[in-house]
Amino acid sequence: MKLRNKKWVSVAALAMMLVLSACGGSSSEEYEEGRIGDVMHSEFFDFTVNNVYICDTYEGYTPEADHKLLVSELTIKNTFNETIPMFDTDFQAQWNDKDDQDNAFSNPVETMVSEEQMEPEYDLAVDEERTGLLIFEVPADFDDFSVVYLEEFDTGETGNLYEVFFTAKEAGVSV
Repeated sequence: MKLRNKKWVSVAALAMMLVLSACGGSSSEEYEEGRIGDVMHSEFFDFTVNNVYICDTYEGYTPEADHKLLVSELTIKNTFNETIPMFDTDFQAQWNDKDDQDNAFSNPVETMVSEEQMEPEYDLAVDEERTGLLIFEVPADFDDFSVVYLEEFDTGETGNLYEVFFTAKEAGVSV
């Protein structure tokens, strides 16, 4: 299967995959979970969530009321046989909101806040590796999150779902 320009698959499709995996309808080939520092091996690239923390502001950027910023550092390495187009929205932050599961996710902020931030769109050459930040606005009353990636192919099919779980601490607080 060839890679197509990956845009985020609907949250409904993602939620359905999570429901299926929770009901035993998924094999290990459809869902992989990890923790901070684990290398996740997708069809196209390896990625690692290296570090995460929460803060009230980041380099002058302040989230909307009742939200905080989730700052996550990722390393992504192309393991595919050709250059792949990447988008910051290939990844989402998610949390378990039992009262509003349909909206318990966030795409990275659209504002370029820092030079360390992943570009909104870029090409990742064969064997190229990049490390950068993804910054998400998340509800202030949650501490447990995951960074999620869902493979999407040019056939319209989706592949594996990768989810890295963590409890985010305030910047400067030891884990």
